[in-house]
Amino acid sequence: MKKVITKVLGLSLILAAGLFASCSKKGSALRIGVCAGPYGDMVIDAIQPELEKKGYKVKIIEFSDYVQPNNALAEKEIDVNVFQHSTYLKKFSADHGLKLSYLTEIPTAAMGIFSEKYKTIADLPVGSVIAIPNDDTNLSRALRVLAQTGAIELDPNIDASKAGVKDVAVNPKKFTFKEVNAEILPNVLDSVGAAIINGNYAMSAGLKLSDAVYNEQLQAGYFNVIAVRTEDVEKDFSKEITNIVHSDSFRKVIEDPKGQYVAFGRPVDYLK
Repeated sequence: MKKVITKVLGLSLILAAGLFASCSKKGSALRIGVCAGPYGDMVIDAIQPELEKKGYKVKIIEFSDYVQPNNALAEKEIDVNVFQHSTYLKKFSADHGLKLSYLTEIPTAAMGIFSEKYKTIADLPVGSVIAIPNDDTNLSRALRVLAQTGAIELDPNIDASKAGVKDVAVNPKKFTFKEVNAEILPNVLDSVGAAIINGNYAMSAGLKLSDAVYNEQLQAGYFNVIAVRTEDVEKDFSKEITNIVHSDSFRKVIEDPKGQYVAFGRPVDYLK
């Protein structure tokens, strides 16, 4: 009789454990950090609904700069963030000793060169002031975007991903550079010849990517990513987020011709 009771009790525990596992996601809180703009919108439009279908309670936490979201992630104040490209994530993590990793790349708004006074790069007069982001990663990226236009050339002997203003080797129009916090670049447009602005901040300020005098040709390492703590890469929520980003439901939102994402650059594994 004791053996039967023991077996029944053991079976009950196994069934209870299985039931708990199957329901453990139901009501689980998932805190996602974003910066105001299209990537926060992308989470709300294309990722949050699918997570909620899987039983997660998603809380969106908005940050105002590029520093807080990674610190908050490392300190477990949030579980995921969506705001940065992989090059920035890797450098920020290395510089601050953080163990953060990305799950997957997402469609990304290119950096743009905007001007309120001139229609083309060629129209910028000699000595024009160009506003650029003041954080190292986006500063070098902005210089490479300007170099894509042929208006300047960077020293070919340096690592272009670490280029600074001092590495501008050819500058025929003698442009000068004003370093500004990335999030306020749209606010200085009226006081400079042009500003090189991250796509998300441009869109948040009401600028249209199609109105830029030049749009960046996105390169590897500069597509935005979904980041988590490295210890969480193999967690269920991480795998489910990755699957969502590579799902038909996600692509349906991105490809909507009336939506804001249709002009975004697509990472190489977008269709996988």
